[in-house]
Amino acid sequence: MDLGIPTMVEMKSIEEAAAFASSLGFSFVELNMNLPWCTLENLQKTDFGSLTSRYNIYFTIHADENLFFCDFSERVAKAHTQNMLDAIDLARNNGMPLINFHMSRGVYFTLPEERVYLFDQYRDVYIDKLLRFREECAASAKNDVMLCIENTGIREDFVWQGIDLLLDSPAFALTWDLGHDYSAGLCDTPRLMPLKEHILHIHLHDAEGKDCHLPLGNGKMDIGSMLSCVLPKRMVLEVKTLNGIRQSVPWLKAHHYM
Repeated sequence: MDLGIPTMVEMKSIEEAAAFASSLGFSFVELNMNLPWCTLENLQKTDFGSLTSRYNIYFTIHADENLFFCDFSERVAKAHTQNMLDAIDLARNNGMPLINFHMSRGVYFTLPEERVYLFDQYRDVYIDKLLRFREECAASAKNDVMLCIENTGIREDFVWQGIDLLLDSPAFALTWDLGHDYSAGLCDTPRLMPLKEHILHIHLHDAEGKDCHLPLGNGKMDIGSMLSCVLPKRMVLEVKTLNGIRQSVPWLKAHHYM
């Protein structure tokens, strides 16, 4: 299993991330497209072949968390879908095997006694848009790029129905973020375990209560037990500070992940 690191706010460039990952013996960097130096426009200008050769690592992508490809407005949905399609092209052309992304719950109306999600209220429209998104992405990925859906403490049935539909395509798989799951009261686990053959990617960090992204060993999670349930291809040490990454390396080595 390959181990990688995320891009962090302390970093200022893709090369800095690559150099840091290489110095600690990691195999890849997951580039977060929400950072200004990791926008699609900047990624398209980057010589990834040179960075891969120089630092002996590769890259994956964490898609922009604002993607809203099922928006009821065709203009909005088309723009967000195109951003993902362009990211897939970039990944395929630069040997990046994976794009991680979040499922949006969409807009909701807060009523006196409940919260009504519009994607749920108009589920037929939501599903139709999601199916179109699936087919466009699968055609672009061409079996070279895997699109992994990350859990984010999802309780809404309409989102899980959408995830099931995406997983009907071999272009889609799952990312299990262990810390997010733990901090959400393990609400994702009962949904994910029946789908565990689709879990190809892990986001790993420790957590205590609602505090997650802690260095490994600094929280209350039984990480070993959780990881024993799956056989992922890649795992991102999703600790959000440089010092936290450094602190976690001894834990990874002691538990034979490095």
